[in-house]
Amino acid sequence: MITKRRFLTLACAGGLASVAPGTRQMARAEGWPAKPIRIIESFPAGVARDARTRVIAEKLSAVLGQQVYVENRPGAGGRLGAQAAVSAPPDGYTFSMLGISDIISKYLYDLAYDVERDLVPVSMIETLPVVLIVSPSLPVKNLAELMSRAKDHPGEMTYGSSGAGSFFHVNALQFLNVTNSDLKHVPYGQGSLMSDLLGGHIDMVFDAVPVYLESLKAGKLRALALTGERRALVMPDVPTFAESGVPAYDRFALYGIAAPKGTPQAIITKMQEAVSQILHQPELYRQWLSEGGNPVGSTSAEFAARLHSESERWSNIVRTNHLRIE
Repeated sequence: MITKRRFLTLACAGGLASVAPGTRQMARAEGWPAKPIRIIESFPAGVARDARTRVIAEKLSAVLGQQVYVENRPGAGGRLGAQAAVSAPPDGYTFSMLGISDIISKYLYDLAYDVERDLVPVSMIETLPVVLIVSPSLPVKNLAELMSRAKDHPGEMTYGSSGAGSFFHVNALQFLNVTNSDLKHVPYGQGSLMSDLLGGHIDMVFDAVPVYLESLKAGKLRALALTGERRALVMPDVPTFAESGVPAYDRFALYGIAAPKGTPQAIITKMQEAVSQILHQPELYRQWLSEGGNPVGSTSAEFAARLHSESERWSNIVRTNHLRIE
């Protein structure tokens, strides 16, 4: 028989057990961060958005009072980095960069994970217009001339990307769809796409501005058109695709920071606030804007909603092109 005292003891123990998980999460969040934090980046060091990721890590170190470092996990079109991210313990000490290529991958491969299911969006960091950049050896000065040349020389002109199934590959496929053009894809993986573009070994890329800005300003490369409703401040002479007669082509690159599913919400909130604080620093905001980017600093919910809409959009493009990579 259970005595009144024994009943009360059991009841109290049961009550404590029911709140213990939340209490433990809150305690972890209150003491967070207590050790270094890593950000998994799927691009190699010095390639593409890696430079941006390192800026974020450096500034987070100052804001959070703990070292935040970048761990590069390149390979397999970003899938190695994504797998490492979803497999990490949800303790608030592992975050990862999450971009459109990660979303597209779920429609191209048989994956053991789903970034939309297994990662929690923290904050969108930046959106970037996509620019059509050509080698100076290609004898075209605008989009109309390029499309005319593609029509006269089907399958001869080449475009490079970071790999089959990457954002910039699938993005280029959409351009081919809406313009009925025939271009040859040259996937680079971790190769030197920039060097080959400068050397005229490939004709063009569909990519974001920052990596190419210095070469564009120096006249070593030529930008023909960019996505968006208006011209970029950093390239006022480059028309939009809409101005150039191709309004249906209007895709943006974007990326943000995410955490493994199960990371305490209080930690997600603290990290989101820290990232937003950094992205709204006037000096950083002006610098990235001058390089062709658009710093964001969204909420977790806003980033999740944008990823969901992008996922639906890109799944349609993948299906339209019957694209599947074994």
